[in-house]
Amino acid sequence: MIEQFLEAFEEDGRRGLKHAAIWDNRSGGFVVRLWIVEDNSGPTFLPIDEFLAFYDIDDEQEGGRHIGIADSAEDAIELAAQKLGTHPERWVNQGVLFDEYNDYVKQGRPLGRWSHE
Repeated sequence: MIEQFLEAFEEDGRRGLKHAAIWDNRSGGFVVRLWIVEDNSGPTFLPIDEFLAFYDIDDEQEGGRHIGIADSAEDAIELAAQKLGTHPERWVNQGVLFDEYNDYVKQGRPLGRWSHE
């Protein structure tokens, strides 16, 4: 699995986060999903993949929205770029999203597209 932290946003006085993931579904194809979750204001509440869904509609899907399935990893990366605006060079291995979120917290939780540079 690879993951990408996309952005932080604010809506109706609540803060949310978006992150994406791609993984091999083992039955042929690569799944692309988007999570839209609440940004917990506590500085030590990690990992991001355990945050609650931002929208009630996503709650049944554990916050994740199915974006699509691609035949190859490369096609999945392209699909994510087209549908979600992901950057092809910013994907990280499973578990590293925790570090991306930690960097975001250390930078004061800026709103907008995430760039750790």
